[in-house]
Amino acid sequence: MWSWEEDPRPQEEVDLLLNPVFDHGSIVLGTDGCGMYWHLIVSGPHRGHVWQISGEGAGPFGAEFGFTTGDPGFAGWVKHWAAGKPWFDAA
Repeated sequence: MWSWEEDPRPQEEVDLLLNPVFDHGSIVLGTDGCGMYWHLIVSGPHRGHVWQISGEGAGPFGAEFGFTTGDPGFAGWVKHWAAGKPWFDAA
């Protein structure tokens, strides 16, 4: 997880790291509105996981990451979505 709004580095340095987050190694699955997008990561160490990326930061989907009761990965994300469960219900 990375909250770039709270990153202490200079904004120019953060911007260089941030551009690839939105543009490389993922497929956009959909939006929750308000600039929140679900991405399927297709390259790198998080390949196969789904992340929510917004203007404020990025975080992975799945119970092992502490934000939901859903299984990690694309299949877990789809199952959670199809069941109509809240995305970030940790209870």
